[in-house]
Amino acid sequence: MGYPYYPYRRYWRYPFYPMPFYPPFMPPYPPSPEDELRMLEDYKRELEAELKDLEEELKSVEARIEELRKTLGREGKG
Repeated sequence: MGYPYYPYRRYWRYPFYPMPFYPPFMPPYPPSPEDELRMLEDYKRELEAELKDLEEELKSVEARIEELRKTLGREGKG
């Protein structure tokens, strides 16, 4: 006797697709000193703007903390 016929046996084998071709990794070219200086100056300006925003946020948080402490202090005394 041969092997029993299983209707799903034909689904065991999937068609072989070729692997996708990916080009080799090419590292970025080193920037010229002028380009690097310009990029670093732009980055510094972004960081300074972010620092300014964070300082403003910190001031508003500190003001809210003081407001809540005063509110809790009054409620505790009353």
